[in-house]
Amino acid sequence: MRVTHFFLSLALILLTTFLLSMAWEFWLEDPLLVDWLQLQAREPTSERWEHVVSVMAVVLIAMVFPAITGYRLIAREQQLIEEIRRGAHEDYLTGLSNRRKSTEVIASEIGRCQRYGGTFTVILMDIDRFKEVNDTYGHEMGDRLLKETAHLLRRMVRDSDSVGRWGGEEFLVVCPQTNLAGASALAEKLRRAYADAEFPGAIRRSASFGVTCYRTGDTVDGLVRRADRALYTAKEAGRDRVGQVD
Repeated sequence: MRVTHFFLSLALILLTTFLLSMAWEFWLEDPLLVDWLQLQAREPTSERWEHVVSVMAVVLIAMVFPAITGYRLIAREQQLIEEIRRGAHEDYLTGLSNRRKSTEVIASEIGRCQRYGGTFTVILMDIDRFKEVNDTYGHEMGDRLLKETAHLLRRMVRDSDSVGRWGGEEFLVVCPQTNLAGASALAEKLRRAYADAEFPGAIRRSASFGVTCYRTGDTVDGLVRRADRALYTAKEAGRDRVGQVD
């Protein structure tokens, strides 16, 4: 992107130079300028050089200022575009993938399995009794807990796994090329780590997990509903558990 900015700035400089040269040619035909040049020719050499330097300084400023201004405008526009693009796929609070991006990841994995075979799993996590945190400590502390939860998940999953905030206090992990047993083991590892963690304000929470595996013919909605059903099973069994639906 910096290369693009460079060439755009260069184009602005060349355009400014072209316009200045045309203005200079037009000015040279002005009788007033001819009289002024003849007057300058009769002045001492040092004074003539002062005039030359002054004119060159004005021309340089006229060339550089549009280039700098144009570069800044282009850089700012590019920054806004990047922010919009990032906001379309990133959760504003945790920095994880948002629901839209996680949905795209699941759809991509379904397409890969349909073309090449194999499988993948989805882990849906829900923080137990999260409302109590907001009610007891305030929403700011609740936000901090969500951020720390995101940090823990990123730290413990594989680089190939995709972690997203599904909504509220729910998080979703997509595990490519992983069967139900492997994903359930990961969910259990996450459950223990979360229960052992101490979050800001000496808060301790548990979490429940629902795990399901891709089946031939699955859609995104069907797969997530099955993971949600597995999560509901874990909640009904007393929370702080891993439920699974094959």
